[in-house]
Amino acid sequence: MFKITALPASYGDCLWIEYGADADPSVILIDAGPSAPKALKSRLQQLAARGGHLELVVVTHVDRDHIGGILNLLEKDFYGVRVRDLWFNGFRHLPAPGVLEAFGEKQGERLTKLLLEKQVPWNIVLGNGGFLVIPDLCPMFELPGGAKLTLLSPDIEQLKRLRSSWVKVCGEADLYADMLAQPKYFGKEGLESFGGPGLDVAGLASEPFTEDTSEANGSSIAFIIEYEGKQVLLGADAYPSRLLQSLKQIAGNPPYPFNLVKVPHHGSENNVSRQFVESLGCRRYLFSSNGSLYQHPSKSAVSRVIQYGSEPELIFNYRTPQSEIWDDPNLKILHKYSTTYGDDDGVTIHL
Repeated sequence: MFKITALPASYGDCLWIEYGADADPSVILIDAGPSAPKALKSRLQQLAARGGHLELVVVTHVDRDHIGGILNLLEKDFYGVRVRDLWFNGFRHLPAPGVLEAFGEKQGERLTKLLLEKQVPWNIVLGNGGFLVIPDLCPMFELPGGAKLTLLSPDIEQLKRLRSSWVKVCGEADLYADMLAQPKYFGKEGLESFGGPGLDVAGLASEPFTEDTSEANGSSIAFIIEYEGKQVLLGADAYPSRLLQSLKQIAGNPPYPFNLVKVPHHGSENNVSRQFVESLGCRRYLFSSNGSLYQHPSKSAVSRVIQYGSEPELIFNYRTPQSEIWDDPNLKILHKYSTTYGDDDGVTIHL
């Protein structure tokens, strides 16, 4: 068994991954939205009841729509579920000349404080080092049960950029008690209107692309997960150029075959480029967001997947004004794509 569930986590990400035996699968949790969703609490309680554990928890980066729910879970000790390892690049892992001071702890950075207080295993696989790719190496990690993870992002320059703005970014993510969290907006998405029939897919797909420049998004831990011959790209909020650079390093020239791609940054117009989509040999694309804050996914990003993909299946964990416009029979016939929508429990993709 190998399946991924995008739980309903508002405008954020919360991915529950199971692999292995049906009766007792290994479990990975990636992010937990701005606040841990009810469906996640229920799954953790069930896991605790059968004596299971989380093989891995990944906090992809310091944005509140990914990290907020993890703070809630740590305060509740993951509802009694043991965590074997938690991946997170804290301030101590951000490269700089000289000795890295324990800035995060001194300034009251909440996640680091909770990890230390709760004694949660933290970056154990690296001896508490940081996760990053380097020019000659995209690190690979094998988990108990046979799943293999290959790191694609971040790189050292992206971590350096995050370090220089760590206090600002942590304040925006509500990780500092004395700083007011401020939502951030990128591109034109906050100004979009929503209409149904008559969408110009080709025109939207060909709109000029400007890549994301957010320090937090650039620091995203993004990776490939592989199990029993199936491969999934989990893009977090990473830059598409960084993902493509790592894929070329690993596998040479495109196309890069995947059974599923979790679209970077919830389908932002700044994180889904034509080159990115054309380089992927994939038919299934997962969009994780209810669009409530940033109006994700962007029409131009979805159009690029449709226009430059190969008869793709668009998988949305919510049915919202942003996602429902693509459930148009005429558009689907004209552009040769299909749609799948989640419900109150999210959407599950069986691999």
